[in-house]
Amino acid sequence: MINNVLKMDIYQPFAHYREPKIMQDDFIPTLHLPTATTIAGLISYLVDRQAKSVFKIGIVGTYKNKEIHFIRGEFESYWTKMRTFQRKMIEKQVPYSEYAIFFKDKQAGNRVMNFEVLQDVNLSIFIYTENATEYKMIKEALESPTKYLSIGRKEDFFVPQNKGCFVREVPVEEVEIKSKKQAIMKNLCIKNTYIPVSLNSNDEEMENRLRSGVLYALPKSYKDLTAEKKDRQIVYGHYVYLDNNGYYPSRGKVQVYTDYETKETTSFLWL
Repeated sequence: MINNVLKMDIYQPFAHYREPKIMQDDFIPTLHLPTATTIAGLISYLVDRQAKSVFKIGIVGTYKNKEIHFIRGEFESYWTKMRTFQRKMIEKQVPYSEYAIFFKDKQAGNRVMNFEVLQDVNLSIFIYTENATEYKMIKEALESPTKYLSIGRKEDFFVPQNKGCFVREVPVEEVEIKSKKQAIMKNLCIKNTYIPVSLNSNDEEMENRLRSGVLYALPKSYKDLTAEKKDRQIVYGHYVYLDNNGYYPSRGKVQVYTDYETKETTSFLWL
């Protein structure tokens, strides 16, 4: 089966993809790639939360290296104490300008937070939905974005890898794999991406996936994309990150994109 899907080829000079379950700490690691919900959130933001259908997302990407950056900030307990103190001042009708500096001088203990940052990030993002109306709406929003574009932090902006549009429509073939030999013969190596796994399966394919990379519990989808960001409820799934060494599947459906100019193929799984 061949479907036309949207493909974004983007570049980020720097990027930090925080794990949602990692709390603010003195050291904050980054994921190798953004999660499916990060991309879904970007799309929802661009179309003003009008996308209601279930759409599929695939992410393949590389980066040059990791760096350690740092910022100075307050301890997490500062904000809890600040909100409590602020409520008291509001009750007493004390202006914010009169107590803000006093409280900060009295309570704030500055600390240095170190966090990992990826450098020279190149991402290929595949997007598909069977809803023709929403597919067109997403395509038009990506072709002529009217909002600030970033993936990760606000400062992690992105630009097209090549001059021109952020997105183009490409054919992606869904190939049924029945043996590892078939995958090798067709050069269907999955790499630089996440693949979904099941922890409660005795299936040989799943066991091989679990041994092929680093296991993560990552956001899979939102229960309601139309909800405000602060109200969105995340559905988690288990994934294995595959580096450039790659993995040849022995069974299952694989999505394959072929660049007919370079004759290179990209294999991935929907997240």
